[in-house]
Amino acid sequence: MADADVERNLIYCQIVAQLLIADTVVTDAEREFLERVMDRFGLDRQQKQAVFDGVDIGQPIAANLARLDADSRAQLVRELETAAAIDGEIAESELVIIDDVRRALDDE
Repeated sequence: MADADVERNLIYCQIVAQLLIADTVVTDAEREFLERVMDRFGLDRQQKQAVFDGVDIGQPIAANLARLDADSRAQLVRELETAAAIDGEIAESELVIIDDVRRALDDE
């Protein structure tokens, strides 16, 4: 896998992780969801740790979104909607992240 692909996958997973921790409670179902996303991208143990190390709950996601291509952002919206609902409750903080991604798509 090319370095650019690995970087894109890490950023994508970091945004998913940021959404999952945005409400400050990470359920087992949310943790398993993130694990499945990281496995789908073929991340190894070190890369998975890099996902967690790269998440800053208070950081706006705009800079990371700008590093993703349009297809990845479109897929990310759907992924985030699924992730936000996995615990049965969508928090306002999760909606903010989803709306940021939607706005990034609208600006294209």
